[in-house]
Amino acid sequence: MDNHLIVCGRSYEDLLITIQRFHGWPAPGVVIGGLMVDLAQEHIGPDVKADAIVETIRGLPDAIQLFTPCTYGNGWMKVVDWDKFALTLYDKKTLEGIRVWLDIEKSRRFPDIYNWYMRLTPKKDLPLDVLLKSIQEAGRHVLSSAPVRVVHYYGKNKKGRIEICSKCGEAYPASQGDWCLSCQGKGYYK
Repeated sequence: MDNHLIVCGRSYEDLLITIQRFHGWPAPGVVIGGLMVDLAQEHIGPDVKADAIVETIRGLPDAIQLFTPCTYGNGWMKVVDWDKFALTLYDKKTLEGIRVWLDIEKSRRFPDIYNWYMRLTPKKDLPLDVLLKSIQEAGRHVLSSAPVRVVHYYGKNKKGRIEICSKCGEAYPASQGDWCLSCQGKGYYK
């Protein structure tokens, strides 16, 4: 086991503490995400102003927000709900970058990680501390990467004209139509 594993400039123990403070617990997906970010940053280099694309809504966006300047709120991170455990960091000027993913074939060498990700072992049968030790032991050996050129989902979404909804009186994007989505019956609340 690599007791000296450094991830995103932190010891493995500091990585777990950082994740716990942000995410609420040292979630295995966020821990693996830290390893993925670390590998991607190594490939693109320290001087690249990078944006990120994440291919799942589960866990991985938190790793991007923790270990890069890219957040959902600043528009530097796009999340696509493909439920693939993969991320891309890319140069926002050239659109050249690196895609990193959890390689299922490689993870077979680490049965706890494979069984956790494939949901083959119930959580009660795979204690968190055992899984976190397996992740530490595996390090980057469960990851693969490839250079990519981003062709979709890049750049910031521009704000358009704002209107005042004639039904509710709230400001909303004019692109939604004559009324806000909520007044059109498409809101998430009643």
